[in-house]
Amino acid sequence: MKRICLLSLGLLLILAACALQAQPTEQSFIPIDGLRPTPTSAPQTDLTPAEQAAVTRLASILDLPPEQISVVSTEAVEWPNGCLGIERPGMMCTQAIVPGFRIILQAGDEEFEFRTNTNGSQVLQASGPPIGLMEEAIAAQLAFNLGLDLDEISVLSSTDVEFTDECLDVALPDELCAQAITRGKVIVLEANGFEFEYHISEDGSRVQPATFALVWTREGGIAGFCDRVTVFLSGEVYSSDCRSEQPEITMKVLNELLTEEEQQQFFEWIEEFERASLDASDPEGVSDRMIVTVEFYGDGQSELGEEDIRALFEFGQSLHSKLEQ
Repeated sequence: MKRICLLSLGLLLILAACALQAQPTEQSFIPIDGLRPTPTSAPQTDLTPAEQAAVTRLASILDLPPEQISVVSTEAVEWPNGCLGIERPGMMCTQAIVPGFRIILQAGDEEFEFRTNTNGSQVLQASGPPIGLMEEAIAAQLAFNLGLDLDEISVLSSTDVEFTDECLDVALPDELCAQAITRGKVIVLEANGFEFEYHISEDGSRVQPATFALVWTREGGIAGFCDRVTVFLSGEVYSSDCRSEQPEITMKVLNELLTEEEQQQFFEWIEEFERASLDASDPEGVSDRMIVTVEFYGDGQSELGEEDIRALFEFGQSLHSKLEQ
């Protein structure tokens, strides 16, 4: 069975590590406070907004109280692009100089480099133990999927787990999963009031979105259709032709398939309407019966009206057609 993973995080983390070693070119470095005194665990009350943002980010990554993290040094820097000189897979970087800071933090015996813009609204880890790279890479991918800015996404949780199978407990239709305990992580992101769950294997070689939004199926008819489209809330769209013993799976993302207005409509459906199993199949007994269904994973309270139901079936059909192009 052919499986298409969203990201190959093994390669992703290697690329990320390489990117971290690259230094921005033609930068100006202006010391702010110079080297600070030897860090202590006492709370620091004189932090700039950028320093405070870096401390808060590292405290979240390490699950430590902020007062256990100290600022070692801060330098003003002109970063060469919108990614602050750190380009990671899936991250779209604006090509413009971004004034900001290089901030060195200390937690315990380890030092960490963070890069920020001027007001600290953008914070990226640049060196130190590779903590948080996986979470930042997934956030970057979600930003690309949905056409969002990276600073619109936050990591709500990152939890070590043991999945019950090699599909990381999220099997796509027609996919066979070996039943074997697989260690990994569950990462939950938040953007625009929605939560997005990802399951990742321990070594990062498999990444699977886990928050379903819609599954459209079409089977039968004179042509003998057997098509399926699976849409995840995080923007991944999978299409397969189940007539084959080993279905080919095509994957694209909503940002590639829909206009901004169409994406907005999609999320409005999710937010407004409750979950529903919809069936527009021919009556039983009809020759060459066509079976068409939609499983809709709404998160709202309202029932779907007839026009909304028709729109969801057309939406699934449209996505299938675009994926076949």
